Amino acid sequence: MSLRRRVIAWAITTPLLLLTLLACKPAQEKLQQKASPPLREGSPTDPVQKVNGKVITRAEVDRAVKALLDQKQLRQPVALEELRAVKKEAMEQLVSSELLYQAAQKTDIGDVEQKVAQVIARDRARYPSDEAFARSVKEAGLTLPMLQQLIRKEMAVSDFIETMFGARINVGEDEARSFYEANRDRFKTGSSVRASQILVMVPGPSQDRDRERARERAEILLHRVKEGENFGILAQSHSDCPSKARGGDLGFFNKGKLDPGLEQAVFALKPGEISDIVQTSFGFHILKLTEKRGPRLETYEEARPEIYSYLKREKMLRLVAEYVAKLRGKAKVERIATDREY
Repeated sequence: MSLRRRVIAWAITTPLLLLTLLACKPAQEKLQQKASPPLREGSPTDPVQKVNGKVITRAEVDRAVKALLDQKQLRQPVALEELRAVKKEAMEQLVSSELLYQAAQKTDIGDVEQKVAQVIARDRARYPSDEAFARSVKEAGLTLPMLQQLIRKEMAVSDFIETMFGARINVGEDEARSFYEANRDRFKTGSSVRASQILVMVPGPSQDRDRERARERAEILLHRVKEGENFGILAQSHSDCPSKARGGDLGFFNKGKLDPGLEQAVFALKPGEISDIVQTSFGFHILKLTEKRGPRLETYEEARPEIYSYLKREKMLRLVAEYVAKLRGKAKVERIATDREY
């Protein structure tokens, strides 16, 4: 998980998001960023609310609001009433997140500091230098100790939810097949392609020299591909996307699922062709088209993993929501902020 996505994942931790922690999956989501409206001025350490004595600060709320705006992809500029609704939603989610974390602290995660260090090391490896990584942490509104604490919370809550509810969830074959038959339209696809990518990530916000170094690295990799080196092996060794574990394979996807620049480039290719370098807000991409399909209905066997994942997630969401509601019923939640913005 990239640093930016880890901050977003915790900043708007809901039961659903905890089950689907964000990762670099261009085949499944639009890769685009939008500017958020300015939030109210004030000290980042201003207390806004207390949950069983634990303070939620203005900075935490502001990060959660920005993350929600990014997730919802609201049209800019955001209307005042919409912004107020997002702030209220952010507050509710932060309270729920804190309650889950407080419950999770009663469980023990072995070797937690070692695991945190390993996650930090993986995050650091995505950046071209220590300075670029430190700059990205700062731009996210964090310090390194704050980032480490976010990771501890993420681990604790995820482990707690799985331990608490995982064994109670079962999805049967008949249930999954019935869902498929009742929702066949959702498994109809338009024209789709299967592609692989090599991503040279640019930490954002970045300085010109970082972007230039990333482009130079991408150009070298593109030259090596065009000289005949194996695309999958190069992706495994040099790509900054988790798809590197699959040789860069992104799977099948339809139009509308990618950044427009990536989509235009990949759908213009013929099977086996390699794109030129495509620049997005994430960095520099080299794409290889491996297969094209016409419009079709996915078979049950093709849709089965997605159906099982969806049904399990829905059941988990209900259980966690019920549990959080019980926690809220017993919790002492105090509103501290006196301004109407919160």
